[in-house]
Amino acid sequence: MLAALERSGLVLAVAAATAILGYENGAFGISARSGLAIAAWWAVGLAVVVGLWPLAPIPRAALACGGLLASFAAWTLASTAWAPSAEAAFLEFDRVALYLAIFLVAVLAATRRNVARWVDGLAVGVVAIALVGLSSRLFPGLFDQRELPAFLPSARARLSFPVQYWNGLGILTGLALPLLLRAAACGRTALARGAALAPVPALVATVYLTSSRGGAATAVVGAIVAIALAGRRWTTLAALGVAAVGGAGSVLVVASRRELVKGLSTDRAASEGRTAAVLIALLALAVGAAWAVASRAIASRGRPRPLLGRALAAGAALVAVGGVLASHPGRRFETFKQPPAKAHYSSAEFTKAHLLSGNGSGRWQFWGAALDEWRSEPLLGRGAGSYESWWAQHRPISYFVRDAHSLYLETAGELGVVGLALLLAVLGAGTICAVRRRARADGDGRAAIAAVGGAFAGYLVGAGLDWMWELTIVSLIGFACLGLLVGPATETLREATEATRRRFGIATLVVLGGWLVLCAEGIPLLADHELHASARAAARGDVPSALADAHIARRLEPWASTPYLQLALVAEDARDYGTAQAWAREAIRRDSQDWRPWLVSARIAVENGDVSTARRSLHRAAALNPRSPLFAGVRPGR
Repeated sequence: MLAALERSGLVLAVAAATAILGYENGAFGISARSGLAIAAWWAVGLAVVVGLWPLAPIPRAALACGGLLASFAAWTLASTAWAPSAEAAFLEFDRVALYLAIFLVAVLAATRRNVARWVDGLAVGVVAIALVGLSSRLFPGLFDQRELPAFLPSARARLSFPVQYWNGLGILTGLALPLLLRAAACGRTALARGAALAPVPALVATVYLTSSRGGAATAVVGAIVAIALAGRRWTTLAALGVAAVGGAGSVLVVASRRELVKGLSTDRAASEGRTAAVLIALLALAVGAAWAVASRAIASRGRPRPLLGRALAAGAALVAVGGVLASHPGRRFETFKQPPAKAHYSSAEFTKAHLLSGNGSGRWQFWGAALDEWRSEPLLGRGAGSYESWWAQHRPISYFVRDAHSLYLETAGELGVVGLALLLAVLGAGTICAVRRRARADGDGRAAIAAVGGAFAGYLVGAGLDWMWELTIVSLIGFACLGLLVGPATETLREATEATRRRFGIATLVVLGGWLVLCAEGIPLLADHELHASARAAARGDVPSALADAHIARRLEPWASTPYLQLALVAEDARDYGTAQAWAREAIRRDSQDWRPWLVSARIAVENGDVSTARRSLHRAAALNPRSPLFAGVRPGR
């Protein structure tokens, strides 16, 4: 009984952490991200000092991968020396430090005995997030959706809640499929195997309502890799087949309800949501029951001949190639490269049309800008966090974006060849380790490697297609999977004596490095808190408090532009234009490539009657963001 509670406790803990972070906007904000990093590093440091972790000797692959990830974090921090915004570069270092902490948690706390519980916990957490998102569409008003459509009306047709980004929710949901396949193929009872597969119709409906091609690609790639790495390939393939039938049924259920798909708040949409919920629940029960019965029948039969498997694989490859050729790849590539046109979000066919379309939604332009940034500084890059200002100044289309929608291309532009090589080495280590360990693993070990490897492969695809590096919850799962792949959780051959000799040195490095990172993580968290306090004080007219809070943020982050800009805005509200202009100049000095301080400087100069300064600042702002409608009619230049 106690052992069962212990097993379920770990599953529930991992699931709860995943679901809570997903519900909180995917932990995207600075406060959520830095707070999580501090908690993770405290957990790592205390557990190592007390001797609770590591639970097993650390293998060489984990040491090498952790060292590379730490080197990537150090390179990101070093780029503050040449980045146009030291503030943005420091925030990127904090982000990498968080992912390093999650990687260490997975390496230090996961073992071969509990890896299945980690996999199940991650799967349950992602399923919970997807179900919350789907329920918010099927039952309008059930959750507070934070009024995203009020700020971005085009988002209404695409399911985004609770992550607040449709592609983020779609890709996150896609990660659940390879994780669920482990329990579906290797569950100890038929009931457990059926329960693992039952959520798939709801997951497919969620991805469909997000209209996320990246989500679909993540699920497909994750499932293919999971089957390739699995020990029970025929069982896993059969489970995927049953899941596919249920998923197709859920798509038919949802697609036939036009107002539900459009995300309208009407009585008819609510009625369609209720009936869709009943039908999807019935499909889930049917899939679970069918697989519970089928898995028992499959287990009682012998394994088919390898020749049949090779024939099926060859046939699937031929079908895939034929499908690609039939889709006119050249024409679709040309469509992908076209600048994004205005989408008709009111159309009931948008979700289906977007899923089947070949348009790139601006990615060709985003990626081209990242490559141009890399060409400008190929070795070192222009510094972490620099893509936003580069895009604003050089963008070929009027879209406002902060990220290149590709981790690899953005890293090349911001951190150069050195940074990209470190990143690819980190991610490549997980891929190589999964393949090598799978060849030596036993049945349960192969199942865990297949699940985690499939989810990690899906993350690599998602990170290459969208800004999943910045959407914390998705990358947390990716780096947790990386830690499981290279750590003791999936290791088969250990050198116990050598690992024990390393234990003290590893603990010392982790604790010392953790204390330094804790300090680094606390700086932006506290500064962000003070800046929000300053903004609230200014809104209620309390100028002294607003200035005091902004000065605290300035002292915490003297290299950052934002506190100085806040001081300028507060002084401007107090009509102290001379002081406001001085603070604006300090903000510009710390980030001269950001158009916003220049625009604020221009406005303050106008209010102060300084026409020449206003003209220079306005022209500079226009030069840094020439396609913004704010500067229509302004000729960039000095």
